[in-house]
Amino acid sequence: MNADAQCRNLSDNQIIERLQDAAEAEDVFSATREWSLEKMRLSIHSRGDYFDRQGLVSFERDGNEALRVELSSMPATIGRGEKADCKLDFGGVSRLHCRLERVGNLVRICDAGSKNGTILNGKKIDFEDLCDGDELQLGSVLLRIRRA
Repeated sequence: MNADAQCRNLSDNQIIERLQDAAEAEDVFSATREWSLEKMRLSIHSRGDYFDRQGLVSFERDGNEALRVELSSMPATIGRGEKADCKLDFGGVSRLHCRLERVGNLVRICDAGSKNGTILNGKKIDFEDLCDGDELQLGSVLLRIRRA
């Protein structure tokens, strides 16, 4: 795998760590080290992982795929009702529970005013960018996010 392909698979935090390591190596760019790192921290608005634009997001329940959403079909709603693009019929899941949307190569989940809320990694959220391995709770169902 070439360096460019390796970089595309890194999270934002991993990229920052690699840049910090390079800056600490005292190379020709060391004079701009602090300025560059601070600008990078400010420029990264998301905790999300990059998803392949032709790929999909898989939602696993107990190790089995419960739901699959192609990035090309976003925005998409998740819920138990007839109007939801992706059906998830479990207790506590609202008719229109949440919405998935593409933001560049990121996937953002937004609560759609659900009664029980959208819980990501144990925290109730209004919206958040997804990472591979995140735990998503919608009503009584706990799902693991996977890039596919």
